[in-house]
Amino acid sequence: MNLFKPDCHYTTVLFPGTENYPTLTVAVNALIQELQELSNNGMIINNILWNFELFFSSDWKFLAICLGFNAANSNYFCPWCEITKNQRGNGQVDWVISKSMSILNENPIAYPGHKLPPLFNMISLKNHVPDKLHIMLRITDRLWELVLQEIKNEGLFNDISRNIIIKEMEKLKIRFEFWKIRGTENWDYTSLMGDDKLRVLQNFNLAKLFDPERAALIKSLWNGFAELYDLLGEIKTDPQYFRLKAKVWYELFLKKTVIDPETNNILEQTLSIIRCNPIYLCLVSHVWEFMLIHKRWGLNAFSCSAVEKKNHNHVCYFFKKTLKNGENFQNKTSAICEILEHENRLLFYTQNNVSLSYPKPQNIHIL
Repeated sequence: MNLFKPDCHYTTVLFPGTENYPTLTVAVNALIQELQELSNNGMIINNILWNFELFFSSDWKFLAICLGFNAANSNYFCPWCEITKNQRGNGQVDWVISKSMSILNENPIAYPGHKLPPLFNMISLKNHVPDKLHIMLRITDRLWELVLQEIKNEGLFNDISRNIIIKEMEKLKIRFEFWKIRGTENWDYTSLMGDDKLRVLQNFNLAKLFDPERAALIKSLWNGFAELYDLLGEIKTDPQYFRLKAKVWYELFLKKTVIDPETNNILEQTLSIIRCNPIYLCLVSHVWEFMLIHKRWGLNAFSCSAVEKKNHNHVCYFFKKTLKNGENFQNKTSAICEILEHENRLLFYTQNNVSLSYPKPQNIHIL
């Protein structure tokens, strides 16, 4: 019941600086030691020994860093199998989870693309679960980018089309703007939030920008992903059914249509792996496996939405309620310490059932 409440997620590590392997190795060192002890020995609570099974879920970049793995644009880009870039469009091969954490523990470079020892090597690779939220964010971003790119390729990215898009967004109650990047002829636009992305996917009228046939084709692609996203969140979804639906959608996504400009007839339809990035392969090849492996809870249980909200709360707290690493030199206070102290106070009040608010006192005048 508390899974999606950010206040029910607790901060163990908070640090300034760049998110990279050397920094994380230092920052999470104490956490790694405690997790290793929990994994090996469990914990005794009220004279009962509790054993723990550990899981990991995050965005793609953090996952790759913690695994000591390649970046997403490398030739070997998948944390779970050994697929390469030039094999992305090969629908004849079924890529499944083929790597093992035990092998990586023996040899951190046993698989191509793995360069450094995994930080959380006590967690099975099958328990490194892709995050449903970031799958949705990355794919909806790409689907929207492809629509704008197609308008640009047709030479129709002008004030008329931009105004059409803005008005459609207004109908959906989404604040959206275009602006020209200073010193260039390029345009930038408002980044959509998670819920807004889904609303655009479901309700944006593509017929205002494309001819009916093309609009229907793009809409079927959007609807297909929206259906997959809904299936992804249902604990009762059959993993094999999801696998088949994902494959059909992926083939539609990869299709590149070449049209004769004079007759508007379709000349050819080919698969274009250029449009693909690692998150699509994860969705098609591995998500169904994780649904099968973790069917007891469903992939919703591993969503990072509450953690992302927690991060947003930290940012807001930094700007609104901390000294932002300021004050005079003698009493300089770290903003990170202020944030963690605030969280610790809230945790204390919660655990000890201390009320966080009190009724306003009443003034009684005695004459």
